[in-house]
Amino acid sequence: MRSLTLLAAGLMVVLSSGLAPPAAVASDASAAARDAPVVIGSAGAFAILDDFGEPLLLGLQYRDRPYTRLDLRPGVGLLYGQDGQSYLFADLAHDWQLPHRWVATLSFGFGWFNNGDDIEVVDAREFQTVLAVSRRLGNGGRVGISASHISNGGLSSPNRGTETLALYYALPVGRGR
Repeated sequence: MRSLTLLAAGLMVVLSSGLAPPAAVASDASAAARDAPVVIGSAGAFAILDDFGEPLLLGLQYRDRPYTRLDLRPGVGLLYGQDGQSYLFADLAHDWQLPHRWVATLSFGFGWFNNGDDIEVVDAREFQTVLAVSRRLGNGGRVGISASHISNGGLSSPNRGTETLALYYALPVGRGR
């Protein structure tokens, strides 16, 4: 429960950043950064809806610039939990630009999950669905919160999965389109 309290406090910081006046007016440079590849660092908890003590997680992901008419962004990443859980994945994401520099992101991925000591995921092959909300900063980076569901999608039985909740920072590392 302590990790959820810390995440809730972090969420309050993220949400309150929308109430403060912007530090800088958005420019063409920040618009270019919107489509730039990013490296995403995250910290949060695995198994937030299960009784496994909410093992802490750290994540690192690379998400490329948008491709296709649908502006899909391919990515690869790794989540690692304090009890040895790990999830190596590839995904496709789409960003929706909202007013006042807010961004909503939905992604779908597939990867390989290692249970570690606690989580009772049955199959190593796992799908991931992520919903994230973030706020674009003056440097083109983003700070936000994400929630995900990881499960085998019925590939095996039982279909146990896990949920994550994490705070993240996305740092632009290249040029946009």
